[in-house]
Order: sequence, then structure tokens, then C-alpha cells
Amino acid sequence: MFHVSSLKESIKFLNDNHIDIVLINLFLDDSYGIHTFDNLFKQFPEIPFIVLTDIDNDIIGKNTVKKGAQDYLVTANLNNPILNRTITYAIERKLSEQNLRKSEEKYIELFMSSKDAIYISTVEGEFIDINPAGLELFGYEVEDIDYLKVKDLYVDIDDRKTLISTLEEKQEIEDYDIKLIKKDKVTKLHCQLTTSVIFDDKNNQIGYRGIIKDITDKKNAVEALFRSLRDLDQANKELNYLNATLEEKVKKRTQELNEKMAIVANQNKEITESINYAKKIQASILPATKKIKQHLSNSFIYYAPKDIVSVDFYWFDYINSIPMLAIVDCNGHGVPGAFMSIIGYTQLNEIVNDQKITDPGRVLKELDKRVRAALNQNKGIEGNSKDGMELGLISVDQENKVLHYAGAMRPLYFVRNGELSILKGDKFAIGGVTARPKIFKTQSIKYEKDDCLYLFSDGYPDQFGGPKGKKFMTRSFGKMVQSISNLDMDEQGKIIEQTILDWKKDEEQIDDILIDGIRF
Repeated sequence: MFHVSSLKESIKFLNDNHIDIVLINLFLDDSYGIHTFDNLFKQFPEIPFIVLTDIDNDIIGKNTVKKGAQDYLVTANLNNPILNRTITYAIERKLSEQNLRKSEEKYIELFMSSKDAIYISTVEGEFIDINPAGLELFGYEVEDIDYLKVKDLYVDIDDRKTLISTLEEKQEIEDYDIKLIKKDKVTKLHCQLTTSVIFDDKNNQIGYRGIIKDITDKKNAVEALFRSLRDLDQANKELNYLNATLEEKVKKRTQELNEKMAIVANQNKEITESINYAKKIQASILPATKKIKQHLSNSFIYYAPKDIVSVDFYWFDYINSIPMLAIVDCNGHGVPGAFMSIIGYTQLNEIVNDQKITDPGRVLKELDKRVRAALNQNKGIEGNSKDGMELGLISVDQENKVLHYAGAMRPLYFVRNGELSILKGDKFAIGGVTARPKIFKTQSIKYEKDDCLYLFSDGYPDQFGGPKGKKFMTRSFGKMVQSISNLDMDEQGKIIEQTILDWKKDEEQIDDILIDGIRF
């Protein structure tokens, strides 16, 4: 232990020697007050400081800690146990801060440029740093970081406890749905959190770092789409009723017919505009092909809707390191079919993400139950008995190289070494009323490198065309994929698209077309 009595001597001594910790009295011969600490800390920020003050005043001590000191002590209350404990704590805290800062430097460029919120915090829930995008997202200023706690962002503090418990077990969490709140304590945000534990060189847990994505607009878009589709469905019913009554009145009231036809034209225009808007919303909830290729790199999606809004859709999720993908064909066309597609997409998300069901057969069983409940088919309401959807669903165990598949009226085509195998789905659709109990089985295949699989809706094989105006047929589809299975999947997708365009030529497209291809 060394002692000096002036600021000038202190600076020279610290420049000439390696010191583990500095205990500084704020009142020296040549300096006094908090300026004494400021002068030393600016020149030696890497050294831990404990401030000694003769004044029993928390404000002075807290101000020095805020400016960078590890702790402060009132000399009147000083004794050996308190001093030893404070010195140990100060050195450990400084070391933890330095370790966290080293980790932070690796992410500084990402901090400043990312459009998502990025943060680093201590284990106790104190923010070490949060990037400009994070401050803007939650409505805070830079100076708020010193007082802001992680718990201040939570709508329900129990959500944080659950997250920490899961994080302690897994060390890292990806795309964790959570509700957070802005500084105004009024505006709530739907967010996805990806976070991990920070360890020091001795493998001690010292903090957390993570990325927060604001998905509020996406959530609101889904709700807006539901409202839009309901309004459109009602408008269609009113329009159909209006058209029927116009035919009966045409001979008696020609002038009235002209007026009502003008109303119809205007309504058609408004409906078309609304459907175009619904198309944008529907497209926004479909999974990005970039996300699919992130986990199934050699794959393609060929998607060609018949109408402005589609009744076919594809669904994808990555849960517990297992990619899951579905190709879905809903009954009907236009607005009613699109409404059915939103029901299917939303229910698949809830089954897999909320109920944690990943076995394809069990997913289809739960989806059938939910769709029938949503359409009141369990109550035998007239007109709903045939509404539903057909689909093929896969999950890929990439670690064990096992493909799991279940189908509702849709098959899976599998090509190995140029040989085609067809896995038939169960002969039940999702939804609808049947006399027999529905059973959806999961079929599993041990796949090998360069094996290819194909899932598709019935729009491609049912398309009319060719020299005799006949359907393309599933047999021709199987021969086609068998013949091109040696090609890269992007090239296969282009050939599949061009083949149906050449087949169809001037024929009208009769249905949505949706095909997924994957090479292992």
C-alpha cells in the first residue's frame, strides 16, 4: 500500500507504477471536491477507484460512482472488514465492467448501424449499453441509460422471470415473443427477442446481450387483414343479393337498374381496391424465402396465384433446430378462400409455437380440430360441411437425417438416384364433416445426400393445356421432377415454371399453383 498527499504526486506515481486499486480522498493539498476524482479518472480510467469522503452525504458519493468510481466510503464509518469487502467488490466490479466492455467492442459497429434494438446488460438487469435504434424504439434518451433497468421495459415482470429461467437452461434463445412497453408506460410493443449469456475468461456468467425486433406492425397487419376479409365477405354477400334482385326488376324499372348498376360498379371498384390491399397484407405474413433458404439452402418455392388474393399458401417455421414446412390448398377461390388461408396460417403458428407440437401427424390432427371449431362444423351448421383445406407438412431432423411427413389429401414426391417414390397422404381433408374418425399418420424416411422431395397443391397437375386441351396430370408431374432431379433446385424451379407456361399457353389458369422443392 502506498500513500501520496497531492494530486500532482498521484498522477506521477500512477504513471510510474502498476496499481491494483486507488483509494482517493476528495480533499487533497492541491485539489478538492469531485474535481479531484475527475482529474484522476480521466487519465487512468482502467484503474478501479474507491472515493473517501469526510462528509456523510450520499449525493457526493453517488455522483462519483455515476462518473465512474466503483464505490465510496465515509471515513468516519471506516473499519477493516468494511474496507476489505469494499476493495474486493470494487476490483471484481471493475474486472466485470472491463470484460463486458471487451465483449461490447466486438459489436460496436452492429450497435451503431443496426435498425433493430441491440443491448448489453449485467446479470442484475442494469444496462451496460443500448444502441440508438433501441433508445428510439422505447422512447428513451442516452442520459437515461444510467437509471434505466431491464425490468422497466416489461409489461409483466413475470415474463422476464420466465425468460431468464429459460435462458439459464439454454444459454441462448432465438425469436422469443414478448410484450414490452415504451417510456410513456402506455405504448405496448409486440417484440421478438434473440439473446444469449455473456461469459468471462473463467466461464463465469457476467451478463446478457441480445437483439430486439419490433413486430408490432406485422401483428397489426394480421389483425387488419382479418377485419378486411370479413368486410369483403359481407360486401360480397350484399353484392350477390343486389345482383339477384336487379334481374327481377329489370323489365319494370329500367332507370332504377341503371342507377343500381352504377352503385355496383362503384362497389366493384372499392372491393377490387380492398382486395389489392388485402393481397399486400396477405403477402406480408408469408415466410420470406430468404428465411427458408437459411435453413433449407438448396430449395425453391414456385407460387402463382390465380386471383388477386390466393387460397394456396406456404408456411415455414424453425423450432428446436428443426425446419418445418407446409404447402396448403384451401377450398374455394377469392375472398372466402383467402379468409380460410388466414385461419390455417394463424392456427399452424399457434399449434407449433404455443402448443409446441412438432410431429406432423399430431399437427394435422390439432389443425383439423381447430378449423372445425372455427367454422362451427362441430355444431352441424348448414353450408360449412365442405369448407376446409388440403396440405402436406414436413419436418426435417437434420442431425439424424430423417424426414417426417404427414398429408391431408396431398402426397409427397421423393426422388433418389433418379427413382421416384410417392408417399400418399391420408384420405381426409382438414375441416369438414365426415362419418369416419380422422387419423393422420406421420411417415418417416431416412434421407441421403442429393435426395429430392416435392410438395405441391393440385393447381399444377389440374391445369388445362397442351395440344388437346387436357389436364397436365400428376403422372406427367412425376415424370418431370424425376427427369430434372439431378439439377440445382433453382434451375428446377425455372424449368417447372416454364413447363406449365408452355403447356397452358392461352388457356385460362384454373387454380392457384404452389410447389416446393428441396434437395438434401
